[in-house]
Amino acid sequence: MKHSMTKVAALVFAITPVAATALASGVAGAAAPSHVTEHMRLITGKMAHKSGWPKITNSSWTVHKGETVTVQIVSYDDGTAPLMGQYMKYANVMGTTNGKELVNGLSVSNVSDINIAHTFTIAKLGFNMPIPVAPTGKSIVVTATFKATKTGTFVWNCFAPCGSSPAGMGGAMKGMDWMTGKVKVAQ
Repeated sequence: MKHSMTKVAALVFAITPVAATALASGVAGAAAPSHVTEHMRLITGKMAHKSGWPKITNSSWTVHKGETVTVQIVSYDDGTAPLMGQYMKYANVMGTTNGKELVNGLSVSNVSDINIAHTFTIAKLGFNMPIPVAPTGKSIVVTATFKATKTGTFVWNCFAPCGSSPAGMGGAMKGMDWMTGKVKVAQ
């Protein structure tokens, strides 16, 4: 993947608290499911003496079962990491509440496999956001929503070959806190 040494991409999880309200049944103190927020950044360039490795900061976060999670990724990454073979399925949006994501406000269900920069994929939750290449010098905003329906700690990965090695699946792709992290869904 071609990464500019000066490009910074912000990976922002927009999850906003919803005020607690009584359920329709009138049970006092009952709370409606909520939205929560995590903020992350995707950085490219030379970090920790690893030239060109993309890195996501704040790579692990916690939500609660029943919460609706809106993930908003602001990316300035103009490098491509075309999907091939078994990874082609990650060009499709998966596991969102409506089967789509918004790319700069436009509702889409997939991104061209040759126009992929990254994916944000929580495979065991069935959630995938393909992140398209941003125009050089501009940002692209990708937003999708899912509901946290089961508890556990789930690994997320980027499945676009944006790392080192001939196939692009080494280096940052396998390094925890680089292009992989964890999402904990608590009770």
